[in-house]
Amino acid sequence: MKKPFRSFLICIMVIGLILGVIANLCTVYAETSIPKPSVPEFTVKLVDTSYDEPTTYSIDPYTGEKLTHAGSHVERTSLEVRIKNQPFTASKDVEGISFFYNIRVKGHFSEEWVELYRASDGYPTQSDSEYTVMLLGTLGENGLSLESGTVALSIPLGGQVDFQVESMIGGVSRVYDPDATSQFGMYPWRFSGETSGWSTTQTLTISANGLEEPEQSQVNPNETSVPNQQSGIPWTEISLFALFSGIIAALLIALIYKRKAIQRQLPSRDARI
Repeated sequence: MKKPFRSFLICIMVIGLILGVIANLCTVYAETSIPKPSVPEFTVKLVDTSYDEPTTYSIDPYTGEKLTHAGSHVERTSLEVRIKNQPFTASKDVEGISFFYNIRVKGHFSEEWVELYRASDGYPTQSDSEYTVMLLGTLGENGLSLESGTVALSIPLGGQVDFQVESMIGGVSRVYDPDATSQFGMYPWRFSGETSGWSTTQTLTISANGLEEPEQSQVNPNETSVPNQQSGIPWTEISLFALFSGIIAALLIALIYKRKAIQRQLPSRDARI
């Protein structure tokens, strides 16, 4: 009884090893199935977002008098970033994957970029329409107030600010950081996936009337668009691997049984004596 049971355990171990290798291959290919997005096309400009406040009415809770609150016209100029969306279908092989954008800015005469979004704040996702439109700030008497997430910047009138946009496909999650110096920073939010690289630069001059068109820099050879490349799990290769592994396992089991049969047929040492 022990010999068949031992052979059965060996068979289970071989099959488990094969399934483990296949599962590992599926995980690796799933991670590489995230497509690389193209460098985004975008425009940035100051737009008129003025609106009218309608006249409203209320009742004084103490006197019962009917009160009239006159409407008014509110003048407002906002900073608009309009990004042309890209074809994207979430992969069925990998869960929790989305299409994000990130934006960074800097003073035109500076070399230090500031990213407007962080993994901990959340990145803006691509809309379902042709363009993703974001309003990032308002123009006031002293200049442009740029606010996004935990980032706030002030650009004076007459100032010039550079913009770049990046496409991102992947997910955001907490990741253990072994180099963290405090308990609070042990599991920071991080993005994992594919990025397009930063786009060409558009420079916007902050004028009082907000009507000036932005200037676009020359195309950087290192910033040209990369077409989407969707890669999935190669089930054909995995199936062939599983087939050959099964054949090898069957041969090993047959060899074990054959060896046991030969040993049973050989006369024992005591019998020969």
